[in-house]
Amino acid sequence: MHSAIQLLQLLLVALPAVANAGGCVTKACTLDCQPGKTCVVQTVTCIRAPCPPIQTCVATFSGSKGSNGVEGSPTCTMECGDFQECRIYEPDDSEYCADVCAEGRCPEGFTCELQEVQCIRAPCPPVATCNNATGTQSDY
Repeated sequence: MHSAIQLLQLLLVALPAVANAGGCVTKACTLDCQPGKTCVVQTVTCIRAPCPPIQTCVATFSGSKGSNGVEGSPTCTMECGDFQECRIYEPDDSEYCADVCAEGRCPEGFTCELQEVQCIRAPCPPVATCNNATGTQSDY
């Protein structure tokens, strides 16, 4: 009887956490950014878990050098691969390629999701993964 009570107590604590876990995941960025900036979800380091990612606006330019024609304005010049875009990390104006979920990235029946990653040095852009309805990931 005592172990049944302990099991019930454990379930009462664990089930609400599992049920709410899906609601805590930010799948899409919803910030309204200024022109020339894109909303991205970034991992944060915090002292006490949980440490949900935050939405922030970062500079992004898809054109070639000097395409914006504004002196002093950052222009992203790095060549990126398919399904990536050049972004500028504002604290030090360094350029990096970030994955994007775009039509054609994932095979039919899969959906693209940006997943947060842990890294040693910022920026730590999310990585695109293709998931099917059962949660299985694809290598695309």
